[in-house]
Amino acid sequence: MKRLILILVFLSTLASAQTDTINKMIKSKINHNLQEPLHSILFYFENENYRYNEGFGLVDKNKDTVSKHSAYKIASSTKMFVSTIILQLEEEGKLNITDNAFQYLQDIEYLKFKDFHIFNNKHFAKHITIKQLLSHRSGLADIFTDREEAFFLEITQHPNTQYSPKKIIELYYKYNLNKEPHSKPNQGWHYSDINYVLLGLIIEKLDNTTLAQSIRNRIIAPLNMKDTYFEFYEKPTHKKEVIHQYIGNINFSKINTSFDWAGGGLVSTNLDMATFIQGLFHLKLINQKSLQKIIDVKFTKENESRYGLGVYEFVVNKDTFYGHFGFYGTFIGYSPKTKTTLSYSISQATPYFNTYKFVNEIIKSAK
Repeated sequence: MKRLILILVFLSTLASAQTDTINKMIKSKINHNLQEPLHSILFYFENENYRYNEGFGLVDKNKDTVSKHSAYKIASSTKMFVSTIILQLEEEGKLNITDNAFQYLQDIEYLKFKDFHIFNNKHFAKHITIKQLLSHRSGLADIFTDREEAFFLEITQHPNTQYSPKKIIELYYKYNLNKEPHSKPNQGWHYSDINYVLLGLIIEKLDNTTLAQSIRNRIIAPLNMKDTYFEFYEKPTHKKEVIHQYIGNINFSKINTSFDWAGGGLVSTNLDMATFIQGLFHLKLINQKSLQKIIDVKFTKENESRYGLGVYEFVVNKDTFYGHFGFYGTFIGYSPKTKTTLSYSISQATPYFNTYKFVNEIIKSAK
């Protein structure tokens, strides 16, 4: 008994030292006075031996202090929720991911789906499959990256615009992106939120409800994720102020980001995100066959991680994680081999340091 008590005291002391080290590392990176400020960092790490969940900094300059319970825009990590629901629908026999998307989208008038993908003056939209949308292999262009300057001008000049799927598609046609795909379907990889806009529309049609309600019914409620909601499309589930997240010196928390929709519209916390990713890998949301489809990653392009169906493969300190990055400096992932969960928010899309190296150092300290 005495030996057991000594071992427990030793482990507790070791964990405390690990926590202190990580706390100092995180605090040292926060700088409110930079031209591209970094006001907060929220970090969650959990394996079988150690759990870390903390938040440091401020909601925004001269605002309240953040905590480990603070909420943030998860951005493109929302794609994992969308892909999960698509696989649930397949399990229910409502679709097959090898189906052509056209059969589910052809009746949506504003999509003009026959004209959605014109490559070298030939129409290929009818050949796009649901799987290609999930894996970004449809060839479709992206509003945010392929028309970055025009898009940023649009949202900064009209920061309070409430978007809808229809308005997002109208921008797609306004920028003539239907005539500028990157390849024929399945002939290359190009990351595009438009893929997930189309998937969101498929979900709404087959579930006969809004995407926000579908995510709530199928994922948020079953996993009891109390601090997660679809921003601008449903009322917040808590009174917490969402941390301010920046792209350079632009505070995107002062912009209506409803344009993210199916590609990145959720607000959550590190604890809720951990609950989601663990629920996904512990088969509380989909079965093993579906999970295997999601994490069947393939090569993408130079300097880009391999991608599956709504998930990246990401190696941190030699551990292979499956998860997703968010534009505002966020990540959620799980390593099946080591049973490790990783979730963080840096609150700055363009931090002054290398995020990958920073996260690697923290993980080393946490082991």
